[in-house]
Amino acid sequence: MVRECNACGESSDLKRCSGCHKIWYCSVTCQKYDWVPHIFACKPRRAITTTDHLALAVRNNLLPQDTQTCKDYGFERAFTAENRSKLLGLYIGMYMRRLMKPGLMEIPPKTINDWRLRGVLVEEIKAAYYKLPVKNRGHYFPWFLQNQHILNPSTAADSELKDNGDAMFLRAWRFTGGAETDSPAEIRARIDGMPRDRQSCHLFYTMLLSKWHPAPFHELWIPFGFCSCSCEEEEMDLGGRYQILITKCTFDEFHDAFCSARILDLFRKHGIEADDRYLSDVLQNHDMNKSVWDLKQFAIQTEGKIVNSVACDYGFMNCRKDAEIQALKKVYRTFFERHDADPLALHDAALRGDIFGYLGSLMKLNAKYERLMKNPYPLPDYE
Repeated sequence: MVRECNACGESSDLKRCSGCHKIWYCSVTCQKYDWVPHIFACKPRRAITTTDHLALAVRNNLLPQDTQTCKDYGFERAFTAENRSKLLGLYIGMYMRRLMKPGLMEIPPKTINDWRLRGVLVEEIKAAYYKLPVKNRGHYFPWFLQNQHILNPSTAADSELKDNGDAMFLRAWRFTGGAETDSPAEIRARIDGMPRDRQSCHLFYTMLLSKWHPAPFHELWIPFGFCSCSCEEEEMDLGGRYQILITKCTFDEFHDAFCSARILDLFRKHGIEADDRYLSDVLQNHDMNKSVWDLKQFAIQTEGKIVNSVACDYGFMNCRKDAEIQALKKVYRTFFERHDADPLALHDAALRGDIFGYLGSLMKLNAKYERLMKNPYPLPDYE
């Protein structure tokens, strides 16, 4: 087997990572550069923080998917897709500036994490950007100066966020045929009195009309099929297809299709491409989805509650301590991050009672996982 640097591909003067002992680097520079993604697969000597997730999002130029990271760094309070994109651009300017224009800004994740913990994130971001010449501050910093409330909650900021939220509700309400004269309070009261599926459709419309889609931590991530996507780019593409669809059908048509598991038929009716094996599986079973999709939602987040079906089907009920839960969760997360991950094949393996055998054919597993991955399947046949 030919060894090469995990960062640049160089094959000479290699040294092995002292944490995981599995990958190699040709220099300290390459090792430091690759640490941003590698920390999640390595055995770091410190706990992984939300700033590590933010750094990975910046490196990939994608919005963070981790729930706590979105809370800690303002993405949860940036209601629109445009604002979330600009907030990400602000962080890219802080993390990546040294890669594009060395010497302009060199702020490591550890420092940004310290700012947040000390409650001075807003002040330090402004101080860092003010040190740059005006022409080098980019377009996102002026936007940030007008939207500091995203990172600095206060009574006034909360009021502004509430106004933005009300505007989103009003837009969706009127788009779906609601009266122009209904107030936000009246709209919320009426939606609260609707059946659950109709409420879900209204909330989904609110997101779509704000150029947003459900993130992995959101309750709508599974029902509307975003769990079937392999990456955020695919989620954004699916969100775009939904945004087109709701302009071509009525809300009642959309709601009826959702309730009857015929969303795919509605896509096809309006000439929108949506034929995907995994998406079809989710949308055809949204009210009783396979537990593998709940497993994916749990595994790719740093926090989250284990639902009973996941605990039973995927071995978490066998864990005797939290360390075992986290280790098992990491294995599943590694699986879902693979480019060739097949969630339905994992589901079938679970029903056969052969999770360890299936995953072991794809990746190297410690023998301890054989015990952890045991489940009650296959179930005995009854006459």
